[in-house]
Amino acid sequence: MPTPLSRRRFLQGAASLGAAGALRGTLVPALDAPRHPTPGTATPQRIRAAGAAVEPTLVLVTLYGGNDGLNTVVPYQDPAYEAQRGAIAVKADTVLDIGNGLGLHPALTGMKSLWDAGKLAIIRGVGYPDPNYSHFASMDIWQAGSTANDVTTGWIGRWLDATGADPMRAISLGANVPSAFAGARQQASAIAPSSSPYSQLPPGDPAFRSVYKMLERPSHRPSQLELLVARSGTNMLQVSRVVADALRHVPAPAVLGTSAAGYLGQQLAVVAQLIEAGLPTRAFHVSLQGFDTHAGELVTQAQLLQQVDTSVAGFLEAIARSPRGQRAVVVLYTEFGRRVQANASGGTDHGAANDAFVLGHSVRGGLYGDEPSLTRLDVDGNLVVSTDFRSIYATCLEQILGVDAKPFLGRSWPPLGFL
Repeated sequence: MPTPLSRRRFLQGAASLGAAGALRGTLVPALDAPRHPTPGTATPQRIRAAGAAVEPTLVLVTLYGGNDGLNTVVPYQDPAYEAQRGAIAVKADTVLDIGNGLGLHPALTGMKSLWDAGKLAIIRGVGYPDPNYSHFASMDIWQAGSTANDVTTGWIGRWLDATGADPMRAISLGANVPSAFAGARQQASAIAPSSSPYSQLPPGDPAFRSVYKMLERPSHRPSQLELLVARSGTNMLQVSRVVADALRHVPAPAVLGTSAAGYLGQQLAVVAQLIEAGLPTRAFHVSLQGFDTHAGELVTQAQLLQQVDTSVAGFLEAIARSPRGQRAVVVLYTEFGRRVQANASGGTDHGAANDAFVLGHSVRGGLYGDEPSLTRLDVDGNLVVSTDFRSIYATCLEQILGVDAKPFLGRSWPPLGFL
């Protein structure tokens, strides 16, 4: 007579076969979630009726590697710019003029149109005191929203910890949840960067998925570990079902399916579909790698910026006609800037102050923060920080997520006026 199947035996067997890992490879939801849907929890039925209350949505775009801000927002009328940059200076007759002696990189034609429409805010001189030039350490600081070494949670993760357990509140595109979206008790759900509904569903045949769903229901007297595993699995199945249902009902934006939009466009296409479908998600994360341009910067950065431009401008075009899309705000940031002086390899080395970008139909476009001097540099030859990055976060927390920023950032930071 066969031994009855228990969750413990199932998980032991699944772990030995790698099945449990495969099931969670697509989605990594919050671990500490309710057994039953709460009033704010997403379900397919609630999604279709969600248009009544339209809240702002944050779309955070991480550009990994340290994008060169000086060749993105080009101070082309400053003689010191070409003198310092030499052969990698963006030519003055190619920049897209935005006034004040500045021009956008020629690849940023879509962003230039958004600037002209008053939908692009450029924050100058962004960084933090005593900059760290390590990719990993500096990105940790940005994602934690803190320069303290003992902060182990992300700035959005702390918001998740404080505001409920619905696994749909924050979503990251890709296999991993960034540390910015991980709290002490909650974290974002991670979904596949694909507009195909089938990419969001756990693998395995229907019989296997049925058994897995049954075993992931919390029992009456589980151990704490079993309860966490069960809730995680239940959330994963819920998120996969809701996302797949949304993708079936909302077509992917054609403008984001082009080769020019690339991988970033694939991610933003899914975000656009989920926003249009009415998901209650308040924060999304997408990312693009490759901005560490120590050599051959002119070609590499132009290709990357074209992908960013096509993707972000196409995303805002795709969501422009819906109330939810009108309230979505895109924030682009990177872990640090680059040195003012070019290196001998046709590139730039790790620097400090940089530009950040905020885009959206509700954004108050313009220049924010003081423009760093190209001649009054710090002791390492870097631009001096004039705007602390936490002022950007404070503005997002208060104006997009609707909370007092101080508890999540450790102290008050002056908000900026781009929203």
